[in-house]
Amino acid sequence: MSQENVEIVRRSADAWQRDDFEVWLSLIDPDVAWQIGIDRPFGSNVLHGHEGMRELWSYWRIEFDGLWIAPDEIRDLGGERVLHLAHAGFRGRASGLAMESELAQVMTLRDGKIVRSED
Repeated sequence: MSQENVEIVRRSADAWQRDDFEVWLSLIDPDVAWQIGIDRPFGSNVLHGHEGMRELWSYWRIEFDGLWIAPDEIRDLGGERVLHLAHAGFRGRASGLAMESELAQVMTLRDGKIVRSED
């Protein structure tokens, strides 16, 4: 099962990069808890369920231009957890400022779906 979980996380990252919301959402459990590592101006840094995923998707695509995530490594941590290491970049739509950063996520999967993500 652990290699299957690694593949699900890889497919999720690929769908995000291709801007394929439907495929990305199909890999996420409807009751997901998705913690992001940045403060959000409009609430908690934990998003819940598919509605929270729609909010996350829209936020990154409305506020930023040229968003990209390039996976460096996706590795099984044992049990239901997978580590996703990547580089990410974007440009603020209003400010024009560009940023690049390393990204680390620990994802928990159950029954072929991502049920938790922590940056």
